[in-house]
Amino acid sequence: MKRKCFFTGHRGLGSDFDSEKAYYLLKILNEKHDIDTFVCGGAVGFDIAMGELVLRLKKEKSDVKLWLFLPCLDQDQRWNATDKARRQMLIDNADYIDCPQTYYNSTVMKVRNYKMVDACDCGVAYFNGKRVSGTAQTLRYAKRQGKRLFNLAKEGAGAINEL
Repeated sequence: MKRKCFFTGHRGLGSDFDSEKAYYLLKILNEKHDIDTFVCGGAVGFDIAMGELVLRLKKEKSDVKLWLFLPCLDQDQRWNATDKARRQMLIDNADYIDCPQTYYNSTVMKVRNYKMVDACDCGVAYFNGKRVSGTAQTLRYAKRQGKRLFNLAKEGAGAINEL
């Protein structure tokens, strides 16, 4: 049975983010852990970077799917043109899109994050340890749900750490 993996992470990627290590983790999850569907929230930073890596993997592996769980249609309203174009490219190439809200409100991010956790078997994070963030909240929820979690943020080493 194929499985799903969600992404959660910060908007700002530090120098410890290594896209090749992230890509390697996606390949391992696909090949050794039967993950064929990767669920992305479509936000600036980690989400978009990982979505782009999934699209790269899709070119090699026909079974790989990219699902987008967008919090709202106007998520990119205040983004710059480059980030809007990157998000649109993910939308154009997604295998499935879930977007229940038209406009942003104070709950859309949390609802989206919890939906991603509930839909998936494991998660990949870029979490710098700051306890007050949407990423921290999502990881706490995922741990309560018993999800296996991997963190790609580690100062200096860029290691893959299981949370």
